[in-house]
Amino acid sequence: MIDEKEVAIIGMGPGGVSAAIYLSRYGMKPVCFEKDLIGGKTNYTEKIANYAGYLDEKGPQLGLNFSEQLDRFAIKTIYKEVKSVMPNPDGTFDISYGKEVHTFRYVILANGLGEKTYDVKGSDKFSKRGISRCAICDGAFYKGKNVAVLGGGNSAVEEAAYLASICPNVYLISHSVPFKAEQAVMEEFTSHSSAHIYAPYDIKESRGDKILEGLTLVNLEDKTEVDIDINGLFIYIGSIPVNQFLLVKDVLDEHGFVVTDEKMKSKVDGLYAIGDCRKTPLRQVATAVSDGAIAANSIHTDYLKNRR
Repeated sequence: MIDEKEVAIIGMGPGGVSAAIYLSRYGMKPVCFEKDLIGGKTNYTEKIANYAGYLDEKGPQLGLNFSEQLDRFAIKTIYKEVKSVMPNPDGTFDISYGKEVHTFRYVILANGLGEKTYDVKGSDKFSKRGISRCAICDGAFYKGKNVAVLGGGNSAVEEAAYLASICPNVYLISHSVPFKAEQAVMEEFTSHSSAHIYAPYDIKESRGDKILEGLTLVNLEDKTEVDIDINGLFIYIGSIPVNQFLLVKDVLDEHGFVVTDEKMKSKVDGLYAIGDCRKTPLRQVATAVSDGAIAANSIHTDYLKNRR
């Protein structure tokens, strides 16, 4: 068995899970880090309809499948947030987490993305009483109530469609038209009688006493305003790279994504990136899983070459 300190994987979403499985099959024993749940954002997605072989699989179930598969390969996960990744002169990397620091020969960044900040004017007094970033987590609390979703991508519209199945009115608010979401996703949302669309609109302010009671929307073209009565607002306005822990120079593009080659390798030897955190034209479960397999293969090939 190869030394378990050879490879670290930071983030156990679909890409990290895939890399861990392939490395394990190659005889390498990766040390895996995850600060939240195995499966990453799949746990907060209503269903996965575009991953080959899965017919409308519930996102949380796919996360459980990932976790079970790791158990079958006896792959352990450290449930702590990585504080820093520091390169050493000898080409290794020090990873700091909790109160510990360990050295690894290879590092796979699979930490996904964080959420963009968005402040709703007037919401300070009820920010935890009506505003959420996760319909799968909190949607059930708003069953039978009117809600709004801010965003125009697949995630926003998919969650709006889920909410439309349990809420009498769902207002989808988008800053721009046309929507970025796929046509099939839009059609699923608009198939519900409870679906309403406001685009291009933004939120001017919110109102309510102890809980959210409504929003004032402003049309971004003609500046007209409209009031809607809601009790829940779900925000999906995009994601940003999370790389403050990465103390490695010159591996990010101007937007903060890790630049890699076709082998998932950055310009720094031993440092790889997969899934949403790397510069890529498509961020999906399918592409992350593929990235993970490629990175694992690249690392194993490099290990064998340098062992000789």
